[in-house]
Amino acid sequence: MADIATGPSLYDLLAEALPNDAAFTFYHYSTPPTKSPPLFAAPPHAKPERTYCESHTLAASIHPIASPGAAASDEILVLAIEVLVYTTKHLTTIFVSKADSTGYLSLLGTGRAQGGSPLKAICGTFVSWLAKERQREGRRTVVSLFARAQDQYLFPASIENKEKHVLDDKELVRWWCKVLDPLVKQYKEEEAKSLSERLSAADGPLASSADFTAKGYLVIPGFEPNDTLRYYTPPPAPNAPRRWAASHPLLQIAPYPAAPPRCLVPHFPDDPKARFLDELDDELPDRGTDAMTKEGGTPSRSNGQWKSVKTLDQFWEFMAFRQECSAGRIVGFIWVVITPPKPSIPEEDENEPSQSQLSSFSQETLLPSPPSKPKKKTPKKSRRRKVNTEHGPIPLVLPKIKSSSSNVSTVSTGSTGAAATTAPEMTAYYWWPANSRGTVVFSLKNYNRAHEVLLQQNFSTRAAATRSTRRWKEEVAVLGRIDEWSKTVVGRRKPASATAVPANGAPVTLVATRKRKPTDASVPGQSSQGAAMLGEGLVRKKPKVEAGVTDGANTLGAGLVRKKPKK
Repeated sequence: MADIATGPSLYDLLAEALPNDAAFTFYHYSTPPTKSPPLFAAPPHAKPERTYCESHTLAASIHPIASPGAAASDEILVLAIEVLVYTTKHLTTIFVSKADSTGYLSLLGTGRAQGGSPLKAICGTFVSWLAKERQREGRRTVVSLFARAQDQYLFPASIENKEKHVLDDKELVRWWCKVLDPLVKQYKEEEAKSLSERLSAADGPLASSADFTAKGYLVIPGFEPNDTLRYYTPPPAPNAPRRWAASHPLLQIAPYPAAPPRCLVPHFPDDPKARFLDELDDELPDRGTDAMTKEGGTPSRSNGQWKSVKTLDQFWEFMAFRQECSAGRIVGFIWVVITPPKPSIPEEDENEPSQSQLSSFSQETLLPSPPSKPKKKTPKKSRRRKVNTEHGPIPLVLPKIKSSSSNVSTVSTGSTGAAATTAPEMTAYYWWPANSRGTVVFSLKNYNRAHEVLLQQNFSTRAAATRSTRRWKEEVAVLGRIDEWSKTVVGRRKPASATAVPANGAPVTLVATRKRKPTDASVPGQSSQGAAMLGEGLVRKKPKVEAGVTDGANTLGAGLVRKKPKK
């Protein structure tokens, strides 16, 4: 597992992706894996999967070029992206929660001619790096997000900045597909293998990261598959395999594909699908019971089937009529599934139904089991001796002292330092390498505090954005108990050059030439070598051909008509 996650650091990858000589300052903080509500609801009469969640936030700032009235040391945030990493025994899900920009990137003075948008490069590099570092042997890795156009997500009042370019709904879906397309192309395309080939591959040696395959998926509720094709990158050739599909991979990534639809759709925070799932759960007869009050709960008195939606296809059809998807804007749901060559075989738990048990019943005929009679609980005898409080000396009760506090945030010292908390680096449910943690590792409580500090700032003007950036840096440094936690990266991506070097080492300059159509009149006052130009006021006319005079050909004069010879 460690061999798979080994690779260059995040800042080395960012330096290779950013424009040449462009300096960016990055701030990265995260949390350790903590228990969280499950993404997938459990099947009837089963326990939900144990799930851990790890939060990451990466912010990028710039130092604007010197201008009148602005100090050279001013620093302004230009981008922030939040990513949640969910892990179970058999799946790793990287969910892009929020991403936003302030619109002050133009103050850096770099154009788009040096290789695309730096914001796109930062988002794509960060997500790809997390997906690489969180790969586990035999486990799928899924990158998931939903693209919904909005004025501002993480930077309050940034919409008042006239330089901020807000993408509309269609442009935003295309933008995210372009961001994740390099991630798909980092791995091989999926190949259809027979059962014997898969069994022989499972018995072979351990696979490396180069043997993983990847495929992208896009669903736009209300759109036909043919209409969705124009939103993601097409294959380079007509016969080339398609790396994207206008469908969803929920049946591949769900822990129980034969379970009811409510167990196949993940429940992400602030997700339109999650709100629809909560409304559909009101149709269950045991809604509100103790088994359903918890997130990811399972019904105990029904088969888990909704009354209105019976299949996944119907779920996506109904999603097209939701307010988020039908208010004149489209919402794109995007997945990138990274599949190992040897998927692990799920270990069946005694308390969970197996796939064979679920598949033996159809979703319409799956009946609930009769409720069992509650057993009478016998009171347990306490082993502790009863303290006499009526007479005699007062007994001494020592207070319980916790060995560690869960609200303490510490600094992660990178790949060579100790763990930020007492959480282990590797368990059966997650893989938490030290070299892929944030510069500051917060507890979940302090992480939310740092998030709230950012949401309380003002980025409407350049002066306000400068003050807000400084205040946010100072507050987070106090929470993390560290003075300096930034990392400056200078881009090394040079623009595409037109100079090619042949085998002999002599540079050859490639010049693109374009043929111009011949014109009847030339521009006055211009001349060139090897071409005869006419003077001002002169017009080249087509020479007249006199009657009877041609180059080596006899023609008739004017008014003469050739007659057919008499026989």
